[in-house]
Amino acid sequence: MFEQHRLRLLIALALPALMAGAGLWALLQLPAGAQVPIHFDAAGQANGWVSAHWGLFLLPLLAAGTLGLILLLPRIDPRADKLSQSQRAQLNIALAVQLLLATVQALIIAIALGQQPDFGRWLLLMVGLLFAVIGNMAGKLRWNYTVGIRTPWTLANERVWDKTHRFGGLVFFIAGLALMGAALLAVPSSLGVPLIVAASLISTVLCVGKSWLLWRQVVQHG
Repeated sequence: MFEQHRLRLLIALALPALMAGAGLWALLQLPAGAQVPIHFDAAGQANGWVSAHWGLFLLPLLAAGTLGLILLLPRIDPRADKLSQSQRAQLNIALAVQLLLATVQALIIAIALGQQPDFGRWLLLMVGLLFAVIGNMAGKLRWNYTVGIRTPWTLANERVWDKTHRFGGLVFFIAGLALMGAALLAVPSSLGVPLIVAASLISTVLCVGKSWLLWRQVVQHG
């Protein structure tokens, strides 16, 4: 699997390793018993802390798990033949997720070492990038049970799946550009999380509604 996309696969393998290396470096810089932030409020302020031995390696594990899931899905999805046609899109999305996790880990390390990065703004920027990548790749995801806009109507009909993902791709791409634009325009950090939640909800509702409307058209007109 994924033999045609070796460069992307190598990058996806390297990122968790680099993140783990950065975590180990940070651990050696911190005093014994140090804690690192793992939870932040809506304003981007750290309000939850855990031992550095755990907190510095949680995100590298999640990044590795993201890739592991992408590699596993073609072996377990009932429509594996369709899913295998979307390998490039899956890897690009996985890389975007890993880049988001790597950015968050870098911010956590910076805070643990006494720096004060603008967590809310960075999160807004990187989630916007993730949305934009998802939007760009959505139309390339073929009909399957595990990756994509999975509603009862997209799973029931391949035409509905394809049209919904073309529509959803545009929606998520625009949402991603809006989030990145908000970050670059220096909106207050306290608005970062609310903007992400709003963009997620609006995009999801639009995609679910569109999939139902498309399914109704297919039922009525064949």
